[in-house]
Amino acid sequence: MKQYLQPNRPLIVTILTALLINLATFEADCQWIHPLEPIQGRYKTLAALNPEPSSERAWMDTIAFPWAEYGKTALSASLWRTYYLSSEDEARLPGLIGYPANSSVQTRSELDYLLDLQAHRTPEEVKRAEYIANFGSWPDLINPIDSDYAENLRELFYIAGPIVGSWYNPDNFPAATQLMLHCIQDIRITEFRLKRHFKRARPYHLEPRLHPLARIHSPSFASGHSLWSFTEAYVFSEIIPNKREEFLKRAEEVRWSRELMGIHYPSDNEASRVIGWHLLADWYRNPLFVADLEKAKAEWVAWQVTHH
Repeated sequence: MKQYLQPNRPLIVTILTALLINLATFEADCQWIHPLEPIQGRYKTLAALNPEPSSERAWMDTIAFPWAEYGKTALSASLWRTYYLSSEDEARLPGLIGYPANSSVQTRSELDYLLDLQAHRTPEEVKRAEYIANFGSWPDLINPIDSDYAENLRELFYIAGPIVGSWYNPDNFPAATQLMLHCIQDIRITEFRLKRHFKRARPYHLEPRLHPLARIHSPSFASGHSLWSFTEAYVFSEIIPNKREEFLKRAEEVRWSRELMGIHYPSDNEASRVIGWHLLADWYRNPLFVADLEKAKAEWVAWQVTHH
């Protein structure tokens, strides 16, 4: 069995553990956050399948993400420093998740699901998924004279802007922008450190019949797009609680797009949904995050008062 899997901790157990974590165990000054929603959709069925290795496909457990395909950005981003997330909280994140063995019944079913998506995806769905693939802010694009600076800031509002209104943007909400810039720094670092830790092969490494719409230069687990979309949905929900369901629905579309493209297993995306919730819970331990979030909340309230 490859060491990349959490020993004796199949995915269904680790996710259930994450769902049942009691926030009361956090420090007394940790503010309450919305509970993590239960597993839903297609993955609820997939997660119930056996995640343990199968002797029938044991050869698959020898496959990890090829180092030859590793991109420089993926490796360098894993060396950056987090902003809100403490090193202690970061160190425990890998232990909260795990993926099913390559040879398992669950992985085989996930691959079959991706093959089915591939067989039935429409040109309109492909266009939408490829459009979504272009989004995702980066913490190194914070130089105002960088040609991508303005677009990078706008992408911070990908989850919330279209739902709240086009006026919810970096120009009108500088406090929310700064908050999300710091959050995306932690999100991206977490993404690439988890990928480097687990080194999970992409679905197309295991299933030659898959023809992905892109080949990605980093391991599969966990999904970076799903991590930033769900985590941002959680943070924006702290600022605008009554829009939580809509924010999460938009994050779900990002999750779907990665599966439709054939580049992520459903279990990659589910792990990111769980880790994003834990990032928010851990950030609440940091007074700096709490202060920045309160500024973003106050900014939102002030805008409502002056424009409604």
